[in-house]
Amino acid sequence: MKKILITGAATGFGRETAIALAKRGHQVIAATYDENQAESLTEFSKSQNVELQIIKLDITNPDDVEQVKSFDLDVLINNAGIGEGGALVEVPLERIRNNLETNVIGTIAMIQAAAPKMMAKKKGTIIIVTSLVGRIPLPFLSPYSMTKFALESAGAGLSEELAPFGVNVSMIEPGPYGTGFNEANMEKKFSWMKPDSLYSDHKDYIAEVEQKSVLNMQNDNIQPVIDAMVKAAEHDKPKLRYAVPKWMGLAVNVMRGFGK
Repeated sequence: MKKILITGAATGFGRETAIALAKRGHQVIAATYDENQAESLTEFSKSQNVELQIIKLDITNPDDVEQVKSFDLDVLINNAGIGEGGALVEVPLERIRNNLETNVIGTIAMIQAAAPKMMAKKKGTIIIVTSLVGRIPLPFLSPYSMTKFALESAGAGLSEELAPFGVNVSMIEPGPYGTGFNEANMEKKFSWMKPDSLYSDHKDYIAEVEQKSVLNMQNDNIQPVIDAMVKAAEHDKPKLRYAVPKWMGLAVNVMRGFGK
């Protein structure tokens, strides 16, 4: 049995992974952004006959992150994250900062809080949920892609830095899955796009690109992602990268080879 903390556990990949790990006998600390999400997760876990230790943890809040230092974790799963859509030339800078602050700085804050105890006992695993768009960017989702590129670099660097201490680093790289996350990110741009937007006459083009590059590629079965997270959490020596689905990861490698 391992003691595992997973962030962003209120919905989607995080919730299902927390439930799966608990059912396999692990002690799971499931972190949610706010109290409302915590209450919802409590009810859901009861319906699944699973016991979770549920905490409120906003990864951008230093006081919330501080509590991680009190846990003696075997595995930290950094799953919490947000996204943003729109043309990069006019996405409000504050929204870009918010994405970077949450997905990158917040994730690193969690790692800095949890890693020292793992390093001291020379054992542990840090998992970062990145994305295949962290290797092949998607137009009109650049603020999100940028953060995942940063996490890909961070994960690779951390893997080398923590190797002498026996601490593993692993990245889960999902492709597009139908959790509602992508659609929500695409919708956000309409909250700030004005009639005089640079792309006001090109909304059909944006929709066409989103449909072709994301929505048409989505898979509603998220189980392979959950399986990859569980595998990385349980393995004594997990791989650095788990692309899900594998064929899409291979396709990304080929595209990168051709300079895409």
